[in-house]
Amino acid sequence: MKKYALALCFILLSVCIFAQENQVPAIKIYLEDAENGENVKDAKVTLEGFGLPDITAEYNKKDKSYYFNEIPLGYNTIMTYHEKYNEKGFQNVAGLPNELKFKLFNPIKVSYGFEFFWFHYFPQKSYVEDPYKVSVSLNNNEMNYNSLRAYISTKIAALNLEMELVNPFWEESKIVEYSLTFPNQKEAYPLLSLKDGNVIYHEYVFPLKGGVSSIFTEREYSNTPKDICFIVRKKDGSKFKRFNDPLIKKLKEENFNVSAIVLNKVTGYDNAHTKLQKRDRLSKKFNLKHDVDSSKVFFYSLYNQKPLRLFFWKRRSRVNIIEPGQFPQLPLFFLISNDNLDIPEYRPNTEKVDFQKIPIQDKALGLGILDQYEYYLNAK
Repeated sequence: MKKYALALCFILLSVCIFAQENQVPAIKIYLEDAENGENVKDAKVTLEGFGLPDITAEYNKKDKSYYFNEIPLGYNTIMTYHEKYNEKGFQNVAGLPNELKFKLFNPIKVSYGFEFFWFHYFPQKSYVEDPYKVSVSLNNNEMNYNSLRAYISTKIAALNLEMELVNPFWEESKIVEYSLTFPNQKEAYPLLSLKDGNVIYHEYVFPLKGGVSSIFTEREYSNTPKDICFIVRKKDGSKFKRFNDPLIKKLKEENFNVSAIVLNKVTGYDNAHTKLQKRDRLSKKFNLKHDVDSSKVFFYSLYNQKPLRLFFWKRRSRVNIIEPGQFPQLPLFFLISNDNLDIPEYRPNTEKVDFQKIPIQDKALGLGILDQYEYYLNAK
C-alpha cells in the first residue's frame, strides 16, 4: 500500500511539473541592448500596480524571455531595472498584452522613435532622463509669479516636496564660476520686484518652460513670469516612480500639470561623437569631484565646459559640440507633459506636425509617458 502511495505521489508531482513547464505564460517580456542587439538576461523585471507589492518575473533561458504565468487583479504595469541601463516599462490599465519587447539604453544616451525638438542643422538624437525631478504648473493660471511661487510652495510642502534647491541654472552657477554675476539672487526662486509686471530682469536666473535660462531673452523663447519652470524634487532625494507614483497622482489631484524632465545632449555633427563621449567622461568626473547631488541638480550637465577639439583639428576643422548657450540657442531640457495624449511625432520634411493618439493614461504617470509614446508609435 505504501508503495502505491509513493507511486501516486510521484505521478502527481510529475504531472504538476509537466503542467508548469508547459503552461502558457500570461505575458512574455524580451529585453535587448539597444546598441548591440544582444539579449539582456540579468535584469529585474517586475509586475506592478498602484499601491501594490511588486512581483518579480521568472526567466526562461531557452526562450530568452522573462515571464509571468498570471496577472493578478490590479496589476497593470511591467517594469525593467538594470544598473547598466535606463529604466523602462509599459502600462495599460485595461489589460497588458501577451508580449512586450524593450530596447534598453545607456542612461546618458537614451533615444526614442520620435523627436522632442528638431532644428534644421542639428536633429536631436540623444537624451538623458531625470527621474529625480518633475515640473509643476497650473493650467489657465492667472496668478503672478510671486503668488504662484507661494501657492506651489505651500502645496508641495505638504507632500514632502521642495523646489528651492533644484533650479538647474542656479545650482550650476553656485558650482561653476560664471562671467555673469547675480548679486540680487539669494535663492533659486526668489521673490520678484517687477517693474512692469511682465519682464524678468537679468539680475535673476530662472529655468524657463522652453528649456533655457531666463538670461536668454532673444529669439523664440518666451521670457515672462508665467514662463518660469517650477522644478521640484522629493526632500529625501529619492527618485519618482516611472509609473504608479503616489506623489505625482496627488499633484494632479491638486490640479497641477505635471511634466517629466528630459535633458538634451547636443552634438552638431556625427563626427563629433568621440568628443561627446569625452565630454560625458568629463561631466562624470566633475560630478564626483564636486559631490553633486543628482536629485538637486541635473545629473548630466554641460558645466560651462569649453568645446573640445583634437589638436590636429585646430586649423582644419571648426566642428564643435554645440552648447545651449551658443548660436543657435538650443534647449538644455524638455518638459514632457504626462497629460498629453498625442505622440509628438515631428516630420521635418513637411510643414506639419503629425500626431498619433494613445489611450488615456493613469494619473500616477511619470517618465513612463515616454515609454507609452514609443510603444504606441511603434504599434501604428
